[in-house]
Amino acid sequence: MSLQKIDSILQRLRDAAEAFGANLLEVELDPNRELLDLSTLEGESATRWHEASTTLTQLWQWHALLEQMLDRAVGLRGTRMRLGAERIEELHELLEGASIELSGEHVPLGQRDLLVGSQAGLRCTPDELLKRSSAAFDEAKIVLAAVGNAWDGLLPRLHGARAMLQESVALGSTLGEHESPDLVRAQERLAELTGKLSKDPLSVDEEEVRDLERSLQAVRSDLAGVELLRREIVTLLADARKLLEELRCVARKGAEAHEQALIKIAAPAICEPLRLDGTLEGQLEDVEMLARHGAWREAWVLLEQWTARTRSLLEQAQRIACENRAPIETRNELRGLLDACQAKGAQLGLIEDRRLSCMFKQARDSVYTAPTDLAQATELVHRYRHALGQSVLPREALR
Repeated sequence: MSLQKIDSILQRLRDAAEAFGANLLEVELDPNRELLDLSTLEGESATRWHEASTTLTQLWQWHALLEQMLDRAVGLRGTRMRLGAERIEELHELLEGASIELSGEHVPLGQRDLLVGSQAGLRCTPDELLKRSSAAFDEAKIVLAAVGNAWDGLLPRLHGARAMLQESVALGSTLGEHESPDLVRAQERLAELTGKLSKDPLSVDEEEVRDLERSLQAVRSDLAGVELLRREIVTLLADARKLLEELRCVARKGAEAHEQALIKIAAPAICEPLRLDGTLEGQLEDVEMLARHGAWREAWVLLEQWTARTRSLLEQAQRIACENRAPIETRNELRGLLDACQAKGAQLGLIEDRRLSCMFKQARDSVYTAPTDLAQATELVHRYRHALGQSVLPREALR
């Protein structure tokens, strides 16, 4: 081996040792590392951090062995431009041979040979030591990063959840619901997750925190609805009465259309009108009574159910009114079409045509007779329209 190659290997190993030490120091100064050392860990986190902490201690020892070997190599190398063959061979064995002895050091299971015990001696080259150190450092760093991610990512979210819970408890107190089952469950779950995150951060799943946040959002929204009713009961009841009056109006129009269709259309395809009794009015009065006695949740639940039911009935009433108006609207459309055809015939000088006049009279009688047979009227109007179109074509051809 040439002296130039020895110098190159020595410089590479010195650079590696420097990076090795810098990375270990960075981990040593990591704030989460200090917190882990000060915490009373349990479960998976305790087991994995004990292993990682032992590994980091071992890495410092390995780094020291590497530095000792390099100091010896630097001493052997000296500053001379030439070295004897024996000195070069000695440096070669030191830098590339199994010159580092790990005897007495605990050998990790993952790096242990089948026939070598945990405390058995182990010799390796500097490069082999660096490889072992890199693998061990990665394992320890994974544990530290996982704990850091749990604390840095989930702890602020639990603080936010606690603030939301406190707001909900305060709001629940004003509504007489500070001991509601949902709030009690949320408090218990928050305390449980906070304890787990403190003592066993690796056992806390992000989805658990997300579930807690969702449940607190649901509780907050629920209480907000009750609070809204408490503050705006007069306005909400006024809106409810407007909705009820709109329902009554649409139902009345549907009944009127039903009555007119029965009178003016023969066998109309219509729906029975929506019949309203005093149930909806009575339920609104129940809401008012509950509110007067401070039973805000019961009042809110009843009003929510009432509103959903009334809106559904309103949609049903609108559909019925539309379907019951349809036969008369169809008859009116036929009348308009017939009048337009007559006007076109007069414009073209066909008003005196006896055949067309007879067809027009039949169609007119059908759409102006009550009750109107819509099927027959439709056929007669469209027959007149077709005949008029056939009579127009020869005249236009003569032009």
